[in-house]
Amino acid sequence: MPIFKRTSTIDCDIEDLHQYHANPGALNRLIPPWENISILKRSDSLAVGSEVVIKNSLFGVPVTWLARHTQWNPPRSFQDIQVSGPFKSWIHDHLFEVDGSGSSTLCDQVQYENKFGWFGSLGSPIVQSKLEAMFHYRHKTTQADLNLQHFLLEHTSNRILKIAVTGSSGLIGRRLVDLLAVLGHQVVRILRPASKDRALDFPLSAKTVIWQPDAGFSDPDTMQGLDAVVHLAGKGVASSRWTEATKREIRISRVDATQSLIRDLAKLASPPRALICASAVGIYGDREDQVLDETDKPGSDLMATLACDWEAAAMEYERAGNRVAIGRLGIALHPRQGALAKLLPPFRFGVGGPVGSGRQYWSWIHVDDAAAAFLYLAANPKCTGVYNLVAPEQTDNKTFVKTLGKVLNRPSLLPAPAFALRMLLGEMADAMLLASTRASCRRLLEDDFPFRTRTLEECLRHLLGY
Repeated sequence: MPIFKRTSTIDCDIEDLHQYHANPGALNRLIPPWENISILKRSDSLAVGSEVVIKNSLFGVPVTWLARHTQWNPPRSFQDIQVSGPFKSWIHDHLFEVDGSGSSTLCDQVQYENKFGWFGSLGSPIVQSKLEAMFHYRHKTTQADLNLQHFLLEHTSNRILKIAVTGSSGLIGRRLVDLLAVLGHQVVRILRPASKDRALDFPLSAKTVIWQPDAGFSDPDTMQGLDAVVHLAGKGVASSRWTEATKREIRISRVDATQSLIRDLAKLASPPRALICASAVGIYGDREDQVLDETDKPGSDLMATLACDWEAAAMEYERAGNRVAIGRLGIALHPRQGALAKLLPPFRFGVGGPVGSGRQYWSWIHVDDAAAAFLYLAANPKCTGVYNLVAPEQTDNKTFVKTLGKVLNRPSLLPAPAFALRMLLGEMADAMLLASTRASCRRLLEDDFPFRTRTLEECLRHLLGY
């Protein structure tokens, strides 16, 4: 029976390492982002007998996998086995040991047996390769999340935070909810009535409250005494071509909705201590190769005007004596959502390349660093004003696509001409793809924020499993 084993030293004590795996949210945090997995049943528990059912694909064939926890010896180990799924047998031991002062050893050991005898054994090298990529990702993510937890201690005094999140079904909101849960904090998801998300996609510990601008919160009691509201909701600016109607919808979903949300938050008997609102580095406009930090003035184009008005709406919460921080996002990278997901297919087919001239700067950030930065802004009572949420490495488009091609081992020479993009996307092409914004994360660096990936190559290898 083949055995896979991966061992890493994690900079934390054994109790914290075990608790990380036992907390709600661990399942979501440790699923590699390149895997398209749906959770059909979850328990968010390591108790013996608890079960998880996931749907995935193996070599392109859809499979359903039922796993059951069969042993639990906190804080030393737990075990899960496959009850039904793609393997003849599968036993996964999660082992934790003390390793020196303040460090622990994390060992994942998997014993598995392929179906179909010798024919199935032909796939063992592929299985081993997939396991290597998966557990490399899991161990690195575990260490990064626990590094963040340690970093936040001086701001939280080890206190459990209660944080509400709007836009929790979005690219960053979903990662933020999982991150809050796995670090042991309370999460409230603020949803609109039309939300169609799946509750099973989120930790069972996350509470939900419905909010409508004309009716307020469905459960005001759950909203009382929040440490912060992280406001990420808004219609995607790249979800469709920019017609006049679309631009109005984008504006209403950001500026008008923020004004209404603040009005209803202020009505609570115990309003949130802080509002952390998303914005975008697009506020600076097209600035060629100028390095832009949080002190630089905004631009004057459509995206800049929208971001200015959105931020102004959020800052109204400060007038009532509350704390407000703004996170100006760069391009948040995730292999199955957002800009990176759209870039990957042509690059994998070998037809990717620079966008326009390739000289424009694309400010980017690992999606988990974006979620962690919003958590930091919520947790630190000294964080006020504007923060650029971008990676330390500043990358122009030509370098971006060259790095992506290198990671994928594909050419990156076929350009996408600016005129063709403008014909296809209209004014969105200039604002989203061709404009140059070289944003600096000066304030995060001054605060020693623990980025999990500082360079684009490191980020892409982590997200894509290479």
